[in-house]
Amino acid sequence: MRRFHLFTLLITALLSCLSGFSKSLDRRFQILPQPQSVEVLSEKGIDYTSLTYIQLVEGLDKEALPDLLKSLPNSPQKGKGIALSLTEAGVPDSEEGYILEVRRDGATIKSRGLAGLFYGCQTLQQLMEDSRDSRTPIPQLKITDYPSIAYRAVHWDTKHHLDRMEYYYREIDRLARYKVNAVIWEIEDKLGYTRRPEIASPNAISKQEMQALCRYAKDHHVEISPLVQGLGHASFILKHHWELRENPASDWEFCPSNPETYELQFDLYKDALEAMPYGKYLHIGGDEISAIGIDERCKATGKTAFELQMYWLGKVCDFARENGRIPIFWDDMPLKYGGVMRFSNVSSEEEVAREWNSEKLDKSIDLFPKDCVYMRWLYGDATKAGHRRILQWYRDSGLTVMGATAASYGASPYLPRNDTNAGIIQGFSQLVAENNLAGILATAWDDGSPHLETVWRGYIAQAEFGWNPTGRTIEEFKVAHAKREFGFPPEDNTIQFVNEMEQLAYFFDGALVTSGRRNPAWGTTDFKLISLPDPEKPGEWSETYKEKIAKAKEVEQLYKDICQKIEKAHQTALRGHYTLEIYDSLNDLLHFPAMVILTLEKYDQAGNSESRKQALKGIEEVCSYFETMRARLLETYSKTRFMEQPEGYLPDQNRHNHLSAKTMNSDWVFYYELPMVKALSTLK
Repeated sequence: MRRFHLFTLLITALLSCLSGFSKSLDRRFQILPQPQSVEVLSEKGIDYTSLTYIQLVEGLDKEALPDLLKSLPNSPQKGKGIALSLTEAGVPDSEEGYILEVRRDGATIKSRGLAGLFYGCQTLQQLMEDSRDSRTPIPQLKITDYPSIAYRAVHWDTKHHLDRMEYYYREIDRLARYKVNAVIWEIEDKLGYTRRPEIASPNAISKQEMQALCRYAKDHHVEISPLVQGLGHASFILKHHWELRENPASDWEFCPSNPETYELQFDLYKDALEAMPYGKYLHIGGDEISAIGIDERCKATGKTAFELQMYWLGKVCDFARENGRIPIFWDDMPLKYGGVMRFSNVSSEEEVAREWNSEKLDKSIDLFPKDCVYMRWLYGDATKAGHRRILQWYRDSGLTVMGATAASYGASPYLPRNDTNAGIIQGFSQLVAENNLAGILATAWDDGSPHLETVWRGYIAQAEFGWNPTGRTIEEFKVAHAKREFGFPPEDNTIQFVNEMEQLAYFFDGALVTSGRRNPAWGTTDFKLISLPDPEKPGEWSETYKEKIAKAKEVEQLYKDICQKIEKAHQTALRGHYTLEIYDSLNDLLHFPAMVILTLEKYDQAGNSESRKQALKGIEEVCSYFETMRARLLETYSKTRFMEQPEGYLPDQNRHNHLSAKTMNSDWVFYYELPMVKALSTLK
């Protein structure tokens, strides 16, 4: 018994000692995305400057490596080295997985693939940055890492605007930094189609320019695949080709029974595939069709709307496969015709069990193309019971599915809300990983054309949770995001101003109107501005709009607080300064309606001619400030994007009333503000 007791004490002591070699990583080090496993072996680590050279392997492009590693010589020097090696022994079973070890004598990265070595270098770069930023040695550690989801994509949509080419290159660098490995680019008319040049916008990206960008992306382990909208969403094509419309009065849908439809679509596909030669997919769209089957040619076929939809889908899928690409398409139309689309948002298990009926889908299963990817999009909570049931039907039917969530959707065109949808992104990523789906896409629709710097936190959330869906909570992710993007230490809460700006945005949406929607795509194209005070009835206006006035006063104080935080961020941020510029100029825009309301209150409350004179001076200052604020915002945005359509651009019918397609320039940004400033100038 005494021997057993001594043995127990020895084991306990040994385990206690060993526990000191498995500590968690210091919070000053925030790797994003969160690795699958981090073992801290000793806190007695190494300073990042002691890593003086890197030993590469053949095939890894040194120029694609992150800055701190790219600058190191590729031969032994005095100091500690970084050794990279390809091996199948003892490494994760993934071409993107890796093992990174930091020891007293240097660092090693091992992987079975070049992508894994590249991602290990990205992780080491982050450790070196944090060592530099916090003046803290990198601890001796072992990171074993691999993605939970193999295909992790973001969506670029250039429907209504085009960014400058150098910005796309910067975005590739950023995606690679966070281990996003794919882009699906909804290119619309912004590609210089050579077979059908009439489709291209006058400022379209040439095929050669696109090929160069795609090669750069490939070197950074980012695969770009085109999305060329098919059957519906075809306004960018059918505004030129009336003869191919299903409905002559609408530029929305092709006629699927006209052979010339496929001749034109296939020409566009060929150009897109040549321009983006390294992707494995061709996304053919196929969503939101409403007028199918009304054309005389379609009626003559005797096919139902469902059959016509699937006929088109089969034809374009065959083209994709014949040209070496896997077809992807939005799945809403087959689900709609099959009568189960509504289950996407059903939360109740009981309701699903009681009402689910896939009989129509099951009878039509032969119409569903195989060897393709059904992109199951849902921009809310994807973990609901009804949505899980839809995924089960796909699985039972042997069809391949990819998930599509949203980094920007359903809110103001100026600022994504709800932590840039990070929670929704995490939920769908968990679902994709649990069900072993083919991948995950974070969409970023250009319907409202938000500046991509406001969307990037959503993109980075997709990077985080697409790699490791359960590694961090949303709050922990926001800390890591602030550290990686701006260099803010974990205890610094400065970046909280982004969430506070959401409160400004909600007031901004409707502050200057009594009816209407800031974004007409939400359901109405009409709006009515708030009235102006009547000088003959002082105080009446203030009573009418007392709730708006009270909220404007809250917004005014919040705006001042945000200004202080943005100013502090500018002073202390180690990187991400352009993002802060975007937030800064946007903050002024979101505050402007509150400024108008509080100035009008002073005018309404003016009791004598002198106070009225002062109030009018205040209104003049507000109008003058608007022009200054407007010019500053456009100047800031224009550093990366073109702010007006090129000469000769032909607008489409704008069926969905997208705000950013309301004007040929940037006036849409100031949808309520321009008429309000004009009205203010009439006050006397």
